[in-house]
Amino acid sequence: MAQETLKKFEGKNKEDNLKQPEIGSIPEDWEVVRLGEVAYFETGKRMKGGALKSGEVFSIGGEHITDDGDIKFEPLRFVSKDFYLRMKKGKIKIGDILICKDGAKTGKTAFVRHLPYQYCAVNEHVFIVRSKKTNRLINQFLFFFIYSRYGQTQIRDVFHGLIGGITQRDLFNLLIPLPPLPEPRKITRVLDKIHQAIELQDKIIEQAKNLKKSLMQKLFTEGFCGEEQKETEIGLIPKSWEVVRLGEIGIFEYGYTETALEEDTGIKFLRITDIKDNGLILWNEVPYCKISETKFKKYQLKNGDILFARIGATTGKTCFIESPPKSVFASYLITLKIKTDVYKKFVYYYTQTPIYWSQVEANKEGKLKKGISATLLRTFKIPLPPLEEQKQIAHILSVLDKKIEVEQKRKQVLKELFKTMLHKLMSGK
Repeated sequence: MAQETLKKFEGKNKEDNLKQPEIGSIPEDWEVVRLGEVAYFETGKRMKGGALKSGEVFSIGGEHITDDGDIKFEPLRFVSKDFYLRMKKGKIKIGDILICKDGAKTGKTAFVRHLPYQYCAVNEHVFIVRSKKTNRLINQFLFFFIYSRYGQTQIRDVFHGLIGGITQRDLFNLLIPLPPLPEPRKITRVLDKIHQAIELQDKIIEQAKNLKKSLMQKLFTEGFCGEEQKETEIGLIPKSWEVVRLGEIGIFEYGYTETALEEDTGIKFLRITDIKDNGLILWNEVPYCKISETKFKKYQLKNGDILFARIGATTGKTCFIESPPKSVFASYLITLKIKTDVYKKFVYYYTQTPIYWSQVEANKEGKLKKGISATLLRTFKIPLPPLEEQKQIAHILSVLDKKIEVEQKRKQVLKELFKTMLHKLMSGK
């Protein structure tokens, strides 16, 4: 069967001794088989009334499969132990391959490396794929191919319906290159080693973020000098600190309304969507706009400006402007320009604390699609230490931010290496 499949799809490239089936060029001694010849599939189901918010058995759907080929165990979804025990299919094991079968995440795949719960099952939106050979390394090799652009291209080619979707038959017919033993083992070990390095980077980044979070909580309530605390309307703060409103330390302004352009006008046009979750701005990806000289002076972004997202899912998100190109900000953003007697970076870090976010959540205005206004922001309360202590606190948190940034760049380098090696190894190069 495998040889018939190969003859059907292969072409010859005599110069480099590579076959050229639908999946691309592969070495002469590799086979091409259908996934259904070497693996079997099953899917799960969900309880009547939907998933539970707590329980013993974690229920995995498409929303739990990440772009990196992993599983995130949030949001929390559970089925009852009794329901799980009655399930004939859909029970997850270490070494399984998971593939999202429909919806926006169709084709996304993950390899089950570990399970934080004793019992896990997939719902009706996810396939489990298991090699017919009880060998985790073979299963992992199959996963790496399905995850590669060769596998993902085949899946995209058989999408059904407007929002996509794949059937068990589609998976059965997926073409898989199989090198002779022990090649799958060698390939899997190389790719898995890089993946483990990426996972380690994730842990390092997470630890740095957690350290920053706990330090922020401590510094914004206990201060840097270890002095006695006092009770205030925003909680405990050092005795020498004040509580002031944001409107007392700076000026809020709404952004500029205009159409974003790809054409280079010399003026960048920063929008909510250009600000990443960590407050990072990739200026080379920010579009341009047309604006008069007078309006440019009014809306120009300058060093030390703090931008607030005022509407939508990211309401309250902020970013700190440092060394910007010639640029203005869009109307769904509000800028805060700080007075000179307050350290600007300290105020920015305040916008990452629970003190700030509790005020955002309490003051979202329904008529603004759960947004916030400049008027509301002016009323927000901030704990304000003496200027030197503001600088010390901001410096400590800046050092941690730089650490996180360095580790994220290392992770990105590893991800690029993984992508390159995946492409090469899955084509036998």
